[in-house]
Amino acid sequence: MIKKYFQLLAMVLTLWACKENAKNSFRVSGTYKNADKLGLSASGSSKDSSEGFSDGELYLTEISLGKDQSPIVLDSAKIKGGAGSFDLKASSKPGSIIELTFGDNLAPVPLINDADEIKLTIDFANPDDFYQVRGSEASLKLKEFLRDFGKKSFEVDKSFTVLDSLKRFGASDSLQIQATGTKNNAIKDLNTYLKSFIGNSSNPTLGILALSWASRSFPKDEFSASLKGLQQKYPDNAELKKMERAFDAQASQQAAMEKEKAESGWVGKQAPELSLPDVNGKNISLASFKGKYVLVDFWASWCGPCRQENPNVVRAYRTYKNKNFTILGVCLDKQKNTWQQAIKDDQLSWTQISDLKYWESKAVGIFKFEGIPFNVLVDPEGKIVAQELRGDELENKLKEVLK
Repeated sequence: MIKKYFQLLAMVLTLWACKENAKNSFRVSGTYKNADKLGLSASGSSKDSSEGFSDGELYLTEISLGKDQSPIVLDSAKIKGGAGSFDLKASSKPGSIIELTFGDNLAPVPLINDADEIKLTIDFANPDDFYQVRGSEASLKLKEFLRDFGKKSFEVDKSFTVLDSLKRFGASDSLQIQATGTKNNAIKDLNTYLKSFIGNSSNPTLGILALSWASRSFPKDEFSASLKGLQQKYPDNAELKKMERAFDAQASQQAAMEKEKAESGWVGKQAPELSLPDVNGKNISLASFKGKYVLVDFWASWCGPCRQENPNVVRAYRTYKNKNFTILGVCLDKQKNTWQQAIKDDQLSWTQISDLKYWESKAVGIFKFEGIPFNVLVDPEGKIVAQELRGDELENKLKEVLK
């Protein structure tokens, strides 16, 4: 349990390094007890818990930047038995992330070098809160951050797992809507916490660590605002300047990709005319939907990703069908019976058309897509305003245009 507690920290340690040139001397001392509760020897080999933590090594290491760089050992000490004391001394760059480990990376204690002396009280009988810190405000805040972020991140991961399971097993639309709301609330709660922590952080290392994690869940504008806030606090911090360069480069690359996609895609162009038979053999034209927002959704009964996405499309239809919005399904099936059965099974209650010609369908030649699911969103004037909307992207776009 102790090692699992720090798995989140390991993901970020490779992303961060302090860039200050000066080094300072500091001391890490303290006591430990109940090391036998680890159930392992200092070397990492399995031992009976009654044998205790004997004849082991205690390491103080500095976490280095880069995935291929091993931690730098700053000091070490021999320890014996399940209880005892330690006193380690070292020099490192101010604000560095330091780690105290028993034996072969057992029970790592993450610290930030912000004080001349850091004192620890370690009790392995309490695996969920096995160490206490004195003398280092940043190390104490790091511990609190790992605890709080871990809990909120766990809720986000759990909500995604539940929603994926509901989609995979074809749960009712109401259950999927409820699970989607739970997921969105969990993400919002995590981001609210991260935004507050970053904004109130009084230590650049803590702010940078939190911002590194926030890059996975923050919208682009929120990440940019938090980065600028940290830069205003710490204008000379080299790592923040590095993050800014990386963010700007990524934003430029994304803008270029979006521009290329827009130039080669349908967004901003007038929707071409498309007319195919519905399930009753009556020709239905895309132009007949003019005056409404219409999602032209290309799919097939044999397309697994299409069927997995259908609950999202159903949810969008039920949410916005009374707000000048509808859907036109265009199916690439060969057999009418399989097409109709899929419509029934997936509860696709909007208009469906198909010429039952598989990839030889007229729709493929007109819209020139190479894979499904594929869709375009057409505005009331017949102009395409978005394409390839999936999951939350579909929900967010419809919320934007159907205010």
